[in-house]
Amino acid sequence: MRDIWTGMRAGEQPSGAKPRVTVKELEEEVPEPPAKPSSPTKADDDSVPAGLKIGAAWSWRMIVIGAAAFAVLWFFTKITLVVIPFVIAFLLAAMFQPMAAWLIKHGWNRSLASILVLISGLAAVVGVLTFVVDQFIKGVPEFSDKTIEGIKSINEWLRSGPFGLDAEQVSVYLNDVEANLNDWVNQNQDTLAQGALDIGGSVLGSLVYTLTSFFLILFCTYFFLRDGRPIWEFVTGILPRNAVEPARYAGGAAWSSLSQYMRTMVIVALVDAVGIGIGLWILDVPLWLPLATLVFLGGFIPIVGATVSGAVAVLVALVAAPNGLWTALWVLLIVLAVQQIESNLLHPLLMSRAVKLHPLAIVLGVTAGAAIASIVGALIAVPILAVVNAFTRALSRYREAHKHDDEEEEDVISEGEESVSRDAEVAPEA
Repeated sequence: MRDIWTGMRAGEQPSGAKPRVTVKELEEEVPEPPAKPSSPTKADDDSVPAGLKIGAAWSWRMIVIGAAAFAVLWFFTKITLVVIPFVIAFLLAAMFQPMAAWLIKHGWNRSLASILVLISGLAAVVGVLTFVVDQFIKGVPEFSDKTIEGIKSINEWLRSGPFGLDAEQVSVYLNDVEANLNDWVNQNQDTLAQGALDIGGSVLGSLVYTLTSFFLILFCTYFFLRDGRPIWEFVTGILPRNAVEPARYAGGAAWSSLSQYMRTMVIVALVDAVGIGIGLWILDVPLWLPLATLVFLGGFIPIVGATVSGAVAVLVALVAAPNGLWTALWVLLIVLAVQQIESNLLHPLLMSRAVKLHPLAIVLGVTAGAAIASIVGALIAVPILAVVNAFTRALSRYREAHKHDDEEEEDVISEGEESVSRDAEVAPEA
């Protein structure tokens, strides 16, 4: 602009005037601006090492993110009556959605298909639980008799086994335990009575909470099955315009991954329950069917659930099965064999297309979920991790796929800015 201004002044000189001043002479006449003195803050910033600056920048950002995450978790703990049924309904919808989609594809009304799938799933769960509870009630007398026999055999083993305990010593020890227990009960009768009242009140409150959560789960599951996509489009429509398409793409990928994960967990848990249940039946372990059901339910908690349910089966075999010690060892071998087949064959084969989570992330997630929301938190922790993992991976893939589009758009914008600047330079000359 200085050159343009100099040329305009040179062109305005009348004839007979002094020789035109060149641009170089004008530049020499213009004094250089004085150097701006550095402020104390700038000097202090220059004296701080670059690594410390980067560490400080990361630190305060992580503090803000951690505070926000803590606030969100604290808020969720205050509304667990809504959050936990919502998450469970979300998982059930991911499990049942393929069946509802199949019915809708074959001409069923969306509402009718959703309610039919929901009722069918509920009827299956209630039927299985009723059958298992009935078998458990029928097996309790036999379990009690065999438990008594097992305790007697353990007592006999303590006397005649490698420990060589005297029968009189064992009897004295058992009598001391019984006397101490009776004394403790007599001394704490008032406390036990008050505790019974408290337990009764908590049971009543838990019953109301359970019924409310149950109907909320049914309600949310139905609408997730019927209006899942419109709900997601409405939620993502609130986002900024540039984030709508990436969020919808990543959400679809996360939903697909969650659906496959839930189906895979059902298959894996079923294989565990069938394998261990057959072994318990062959070994004539009491309550083998309820134990197999416990193994099935425990299969939905990766790593931890299978370990705990297998330990319960071994303990029951040790106490109540004939030849308790050897039967317990055989049950332990069966549990370990089935879990090895599951972890080394089924998980790599079935989970390869679903979601990949490191075992450390699974253990930490289950522990954190159990600390926040007990058993329910342990159940829903890994699916939540799976959704977050799939969502972030899909979002990264979307950005990578559209990276060239963004570069071309930036090139177009830069070319437009250069064109505007050239036009602005040409305009004064014109």
